[in-house]
Amino acid sequence: MCGIVGVVDLQGRSVDPSWIDSMNDSIVHRGPDDSGSYVRGNVGLGMRRLSIIDVAGGHQPVYNEDKSVWVVFNGEIYNHLELREDLEKAGHRFYTDSDTETLVHLYEQYGVEGVSKLRGMFAYALWDERAERLLLARDRVGIKPLYYAVIGGCLAFASELKALIRLPWFDPDINSASIERFLAFLYVPGPETVYQGVVELPPAHILVYEKGRTSIQRYWTLRYQSRDDVRVEEWAERVLHQFRDSVKSHLMSEVPLGAFLSGGIDSSAIVAAMAMESSKPVVTFSIGHEGKGAFQDERPYARIVADRYRTEHHEFVVSADIQGIVPKLIACFDQPFADSSAIPNYYITKLTRQHVTVALSGLGGDELAGGYERHLGMQWAEHFRRLPSVVRGLLGEYWIHRLPDSPTGHPGMSRIKRFLSSAANPTAERYAAFVMAHSVSERARILSRDFHAGAKAQSSNEMVEAAFNSNDADSLLHYLLLCDMQLYLPGDLLMLTDRVSMLHSLEVRVPFLDHPLIELMAQVPARHKLTLWSKKALFKRAFRGLLPSSILDRKKVGFSVPLALWLRTELKPLLCDVLSKDGLTAVGYLEHGEVEKLVSEHLSGSANHESKLWALINLVLWERQRRVSQSQGYHRSALGQSRRGG
Repeated sequence: MCGIVGVVDLQGRSVDPSWIDSMNDSIVHRGPDDSGSYVRGNVGLGMRRLSIIDVAGGHQPVYNEDKSVWVVFNGEIYNHLELREDLEKAGHRFYTDSDTETLVHLYEQYGVEGVSKLRGMFAYALWDERAERLLLARDRVGIKPLYYAVIGGCLAFASELKALIRLPWFDPDINSASIERFLAFLYVPGPETVYQGVVELPPAHILVYEKGRTSIQRYWTLRYQSRDDVRVEEWAERVLHQFRDSVKSHLMSEVPLGAFLSGGIDSSAIVAAMAMESSKPVVTFSIGHEGKGAFQDERPYARIVADRYRTEHHEFVVSADIQGIVPKLIACFDQPFADSSAIPNYYITKLTRQHVTVALSGLGGDELAGGYERHLGMQWAEHFRRLPSVVRGLLGEYWIHRLPDSPTGHPGMSRIKRFLSSAANPTAERYAAFVMAHSVSERARILSRDFHAGAKAQSSNEMVEAAFNSNDADSLLHYLLLCDMQLYLPGDLLMLTDRVSMLHSLEVRVPFLDHPLIELMAQVPARHKLTLWSKKALFKRAFRGLLPSSILDRKKVGFSVPLALWLRTELKPLLCDVLSKDGLTAVGYLEHGEVEKLVSEHLSGSANHESKLWALINLVLWERQRRVSQSQGYHRSALGQSRRGG
């Protein structure tokens, strides 16, 4: 695991090595073990390394036999040994044992198409001196990040936005549409970012710059094509076999390795598969919460699995004393981000890094097998829509206005109200209602009129509709899963996992997102994955021999904290300070009256606005940090001014 940076001057001017050094310094947390750079003429590449494979010999940048092809790489290639064997048979000579070197020889053999042969998580930059060609590549589902921008006559790229900010000419305006989208989703969905002109390379894409031209190409497309010629029992066997193969491939490491264990199906299955492949006890890590609030402590379930497989188990308890870590979390994301599960993730990655360098996670299982409440709710809504319109209207109108909000933060009541209010709408609108924290009208009230007009009020809803319209899935569930993998998975879950783990220099691997397993699950009919009464039905069948019924049949609990309660108690001073009139005035585009109303209703207990308030807190604090960074003037040199002008 590493961080990568680079600059190509499109006008042929020389790259200053200090730019690469400064960019590298900003992401030292991603790779505290080593650093390296390549600067020659108008090209500069840099990297920070967290040593996992070929610890002694894997220094980057890595080059080919005649040093005409150079690469900097972030991630892991799980099939690099098989690729290496084939490349050596073709005459390529390796000088390291690292998976990184595979990339340069793969490029020599197959060109830019070689990326499709990779199995792993990755973001890398390759420079071909002879062809004067830059290749940027990102893995199929977006596990590893990569941003780029064409600014000041240069094409610059980096693993994190903070590295781009270090460039002398980097001073872009805020992308107002991204603020509107953040309030909708609680994250900024790609490929756009919070900065105008700065783009996230989409998952499963490559960027090629050559001879003054830039092209972006997709190299992999997930298609759901269900097969009805296979019995569900055989599907369960195939999925189990491929899952175990995925876990086995993810155990490749020369440093200590462990696993997160929540006591849910996904993480428990990973621990079980790891235990079957290891002669030593698996090292596992769990997190819990003690105190009041709508929060279920999952540690007792994690202990069931830990005891069954005799793991070396570690636990951590989260308290409401989190004000000290909030600025760290905001800084690590570089743009507004308000998924409150970042809080427990921060603590569990910190705990885990004290014992191991690599951890396996159950992330991705819900996106493969239909594990979210919205998947079940959307399916029920299809049946609800078949009722006569008069009946639907009466049920909706009657219950929506009579069901109370849950002031403690328990999601059940809000889910029922959300279901009733959107069940009769078109599919894309229903999905938007389930995944958005603020509705269109709420976003319009919170943002100032001028700012909201510039942000294109419907842009977030249009993104959801575009995601649905771009899919050709064969069932409602598969439409939902594809949308999750296009929006929520890379924009929220993978962003969160990468940034928070890298903040502690911990590599997190996600076996459920191994593309052979994804492609296999895409062939399984939706009816085997999700029924009207059971989420992840196929996983429960497939993992029946690995896990006890107490794990398989328990209700899913998210990786959450009792935020609604905390905002009324321990975090109340933070809430009242950040969202005060002075705090909001400093931002300039939030409506004081509407925000004050949300604060008042939440503190009184008459409503639960935890998600909305947490989003606003993070937005205001992010703006504060951004303006402090601007005032420090990383990019105010005379050269920076001339580059911006060029």
